[in-house]
Amino acid sequence: MLTTINISLPMDMYKDAKKALTAKRYSSVSELIRDALRKTLYGEITQNGFTKEFEDYVLESARDPVKNDITFKSEKALKAYFNGKSKVIRKV
Repeated sequence: MLTTINISLPMDMYKDAKKALTAKRYSSVSELIRDALRKTLYGEITQNGFTKEFEDYVLESARDPVKNDITFKSEKALKAYFNGKSKVIRKV
């Protein structure tokens, strides 16, 4: 749920905010202000909305996704695995 607020800015600040839209790839002044508030209220979060530590963990995990992947030979083997009844898996 969103709520609407009105704020007053000095004209020079508003002009700078409009210039920042393109440079920083914001879709609107509202998004720029929301991002500034997120950084102020919630500390160090990334552009994706994660803590730096969690985002680093996700990115590190994504670098080598195949290493820990498993492949099932059939749908039956997949179902058995998730039902805890199978040890027949093959490491990729």
